[in-house]
Amino acid sequence: MSPDDLMFEDDEAGTVPARLTTAAVPWPVLVVDDDEQVHAMTRVLLNDFEFEGRRFAIVSAFSAAEARTILAERPDLPVVLLDVVMETQDAGLRLVHHIRRDLGNRHIRIILRTGQPGQAPERDAIVAYDINDYKSKAELTAQKLFTSLVSAVRGWRDLVTIETLNQSLEHRVAERTAQLERQTALAEEQRRFIENLVELMPSPVWYKDSAGRYALCNRAFRELFPNAADGAGWSSEGQELTGQDLPEQVFPEQVPSGTTAFSFETSVAGPDGDARELLVVKRPLTSPDGAATGVIAIATDITERRRMERELQRLAITDPLSGAHNRRHILELLERLLTGLDVVPEGRQAAGMACLIMLDIDHFKRINDEMGHGAGDIAIRRVVEVIRGQMRATDQIGRIGGEEFAILLPDSSRADGVAIAERLRSGLAALAIELSDGRNFQLTGSFGLTEVRTLGDTVESVLGRADQALYRAKALGRNRVEVM
Repeated sequence: MSPDDLMFEDDEAGTVPARLTTAAVPWPVLVVDDDEQVHAMTRVLLNDFEFEGRRFAIVSAFSAAEARTILAERPDLPVVLLDVVMETQDAGLRLVHHIRRDLGNRHIRIILRTGQPGQAPERDAIVAYDINDYKSKAELTAQKLFTSLVSAVRGWRDLVTIETLNQSLEHRVAERTAQLERQTALAEEQRRFIENLVELMPSPVWYKDSAGRYALCNRAFRELFPNAADGAGWSSEGQELTGQDLPEQVFPEQVPSGTTAFSFETSVAGPDGDARELLVVKRPLTSPDGAATGVIAIATDITERRRMERELQRLAITDPLSGAHNRRHILELLERLLTGLDVVPEGRQAAGMACLIMLDIDHFKRINDEMGHGAGDIAIRRVVEVIRGQMRATDQIGRIGGEEFAILLPDSSRADGVAIAERLRSGLAALAIELSDGRNFQLTGSFGLTEVRTLGDTVESVLGRADQALYRAKALGRNRVEVM
């Protein structure tokens, strides 16, 4: 019996699949054997084999060296039928070592064949070199060859599929990892931008956690409260701020329930000891489940704005020359006084008492004509100084026009008003004004007084009576007090 007969004798247990024609690319099978007859007979037999619509086609190598070249060029070969003994007794095993170790090809299925049963590899060699099958040429019938090839191709296909899936998964993981890294880098960049932005803000900004700790703050906060914020910065470390420079009226513990944001104004002492007026806006922070996690707040220093507002208000109600109230404001004060007097508390028979004094500087035109308008301006300012020096804290003085003034005396009876008016008249009569050029002069004033107590009084009626009293004082020789 020839080797061909031994290798391809019919298998009684099965039949070779019928020949099918297909245009599909055939499965390549590398046959490595130094016997040309083996290649020829294998090629003939493979013409009758088909798996999944694809035929088998052999790629021949007649030595281990030739096989090395083919394997290097064709890493996609699914299976190799490898003779053990060729150039040397272990040429086949050495080729297996080259395939698995040197080429790193873990996919190709290796089926060892030998016509010399005594040359079978040891078990440890089969395990170590990942040899997938071993057949003696004497037992490798057509059916067994077909079965071995189909099993080998399936194994190769599954390995390639798994590796492809792994590579796809690795690619997706790498893409996702890169995407997460980009997102993380972007988030970190945005975080640094926000931190730097908050740090550079001119207004104090801080965060108070749910435990009541001042956990975060910016530069402006640290400058406003240097002792409390010593060593703290706008960071995510949650450093607690302590100290006595955090007044609770500025940073109250509680946020009104049901609010998204609220604001209030307060005054605190700055690091230089000066009072600072702040507009504080606070907003509660909550977790997705609605639990309170803390409060973030910003304080705007409105000290200068409030100062300017007060200055504008002062200018709006102040006579620029004398510093007294201007005509409009003193009349507003008189109207408010009248409104207050009209309210009669239960159990009282009459409204409260008050007085109005009208003052006119005597011979003021002569001062302007003889001493100059500058001297007249000085006289007006000095008159207001003297009057204010004699008034009570609740009394008010306003310039009605020119050299004429109105003085409001709340909570004053007629007798009180007369006494105050006489005191003011005496003070003016004792006033001596010296100019920068050495000239000096004295002045006096005429005073007209009226009570403000009738429920039906108006601004016009009160002014009318006071003016009548003033005119009578002038008519009676000036430098006197008359009551109407």
